Amino acid sequence: MYAGAITAKTYVDRAPALPPIAPASLIYTGVLLFVGAVSVYDGYLVLRTGDAIREFEKNPVGLCLIECNGGDPSLFLMAKAAGTSVVLASLTVLYRRSQRIAFPVAYALLLFQSGLLIFLERA
Repeated sequence: MYAGAITAKTYVDRAPALPPIAPASLIYTGVLLFVGAVSVYDGYLVLRTGDAIREFEKNPVGLCLIECNGGDPSLFLMAKAAGTSVVLASLTVLYRRSQRIAFPVAYALLLFQSGLLIFLERA
């Protein structure tokens, strides 16, 4: 018969060590979060403007989607969300395959989204 005790030290000693997180991974994750956040903010502004979005939207494809849906921006917002999801997923796959290529692409997108954010706030 065994009458042993299980202590926290037993679990700590046997727990596998987590690999350290590289600073580059944290930076890349931050870039992806920023890109997604700006996209969500842009969608919020579309919803907030409501029917007046036809006057404010500068993207001709976005205007076409809004007009095709009878002035309702829901189709435009779904297309925007799908496009953002595809871009973020593609960037994640690219990062896993080649960080050397992924960082310049992500930084270019970061600059573009920063410009978009400045435009949205100033317009």
